[in-house]
Amino acid sequence: MILFRRTLLATSLTLLSWGAYCEAPVVDESENFALFENQAANEHPGSQTINRLNTINTEENTPLAHEETNVARTSSNTELLNKFQGLQQDIQELRGQLDVQTHELTLLKQQQLDFYKDLDARLRHEVTSPIQQNTPTSQLNIDEPLLHPVQATRSNPADEQISYLAAYELINNKRFNEALPAMQSFITKYPQGGYTANAHYWLGELYMVKKNYAEAIQHFDNVLQHFPSSSKSSASMLKIGYALAATGEIQAATLRLQSVIKQYPDTHAAQLAFAKLESIGNK
Repeated sequence: MILFRRTLLATSLTLLSWGAYCEAPVVDESENFALFENQAANEHPGSQTINRLNTINTEENTPLAHEETNVARTSSNTELLNKFQGLQQDIQELRGQLDVQTHELTLLKQQQLDFYKDLDARLRHEVTSPIQQNTPTSQLNIDEPLLHPVQATRSNPADEQISYLAAYELINNKRFNEALPAMQSFITKYPQGGYTANAHYWLGELYMVKKNYAEAIQHFDNVLQHFPSSSKSSASMLKIGYALAATGEIQAATLRLQSVIKQYPDTHAAQLAFAKLESIGNK
């Protein structure tokens, strides 16, 4: 009986404790995570401050990066401008040097002409003075030529050059009717001058323009016969071939043109001669 009461009492106490446990409120686990995060934030307040400072620094550094890029571009543009200005200055200096050299060249040409004139005057004086002073007129043998006839009438190189250039300028300006007598007068005055071969050549060209091929051939041949080493020799032989072809003498023209190719190979005259041979039907 006593044992039954003890068992009943124990069972009643167990039931009462179970009921109390069941009536306890249930807490949401999500609130535990939120509380944990807030607690972590409260425990480490410095970390948030550091993060905020980093964010601020990043925002402040971004404009600085753009400013550095602009500064670099400005520096590059300034360098290019300086180089351009330097090149302009170099060009101006070169132009100045060219002007100076041109002026000096003009002065040298004038000095050269003056030198030739002075030299020629002295030579004439030295040649004529001994004859006039040391040789009496009664002792001269009329039948004997003077010792220095050429020296006494020697041409002035400067005058010869000026005369030739004046005649050539007429050709250059296509004033052919005036150039023809000018070149003829030059050859008459300077038959063995330094520009005589050129004058004969241009006379041949002038007669070619007038279609007076016989006179043209005569002047071209004069260059070949009397001035074979002239720079106009190859052109003169070529133009003889042209003149012969124009008069219908194809065989003679062919021989002349072939001579140009043989005697003056690898020259512009030879190329023109070959082209002319092709045009008249000969190779």
